[in-house]
Amino acid sequence: MVLSKYLKLPTYQVKGYPKNEIEKVQELFSKAFDGRQLSLESVRWQMEQNPCFKERAVSLWQDDVLIAYTALTPCQTVFYGKDIVSAVSGTTMVNEDYPGASFQLLSECAKQNSDIQIIFGFPNRNSFGICKKYLKHHYVGDVAFWTAKAEKKIVTDKIHPFFSFSDEYEKISHELSLTHIFIKTRKREFLNWRFFQKPGYDYKGFEYIDTKRRGYIVVDIYEENGMRQLQVVDLIADSLEVLHELLNYAINLAYEWHCSIVKLWLTSDYYKAVLEERGFEYGEHPFPMTCWTQDLELDNCYITMADSDIF
Repeated sequence: MVLSKYLKLPTYQVKGYPKNEIEKVQELFSKAFDGRQLSLESVRWQMEQNPCFKERAVSLWQDDVLIAYTALTPCQTVFYGKDIVSAVSGTTMVNEDYPGASFQLLSECAKQNSDIQIIFGFPNRNSFGICKKYLKHHYVGDVAFWTAKAEKKIVTDKIHPFFSFSDEYEKISHELSLTHIFIKTRKREFLNWRFFQKPGYDYKGFEYIDTKRRGYIVVDIYEENGMRQLQVVDLIADSLEVLHELLNYAINLAYEWHCSIVKLWLTSDYYKAVLEERGFEYGEHPFPMTCWTQDLELDNCYITMADSDIF
């Protein structure tokens, strides 16, 4: 990424993940995000415990002052039928008193992580223009919520809570890769780390199992403007019939947990009909998605809320 053609920028010292000074990451986060707090436990979880790749972060310094930091969350992925590693870009923070830091930070991050075939993200509206114009990230489309009203439903007796993932979902994600150009591989170790070991979150898993079929949803509760919402953060099933039952279960679960609505991401056109049949409507709160070096057709990708670091 050549930035000199646009701006003459100062250059800052480049380092990696500041493992022995992560308190400075916490301090920078608070400064960059109006006093919000970032737990050290969550930083260590992301950087030191990911079973895919560890410590994929870039930091910029001026002397002993941390002025910018960004981190990737890598995951095994199937892309056009090939097993690769992709990563979501997130946890980016910059001290705005240092001009050009954000450009150098993201440019250096791409250079240091050239072994990761796809890096994507969901930048806010302020960052979107910068990423697209100066860093040449591809805008691949908006990802919006599917939403449905919470209602009492008659549900199958084949869905039960679960607290640890099995190896079955890696196989299912590979089967779905035959009809999708992009899907995260649901490896057991990664799923357990992502949902059941993430500090500060209270995800609940529900699994459909019979002798032949399988699927799951992972949910949590989110409250916004006084509205209690059930978020289906991740879902996968080996058939449309199982997905239908899981969506029905989520709608009823939202009702039982006194939520107003259910919401989820699922970009694949293949599931549009079953979502609409269950009463879901598409379009709420679109997030722009960018891809650093590749282009994607969103309606042929299997992307859920779990593919972002936001949820």
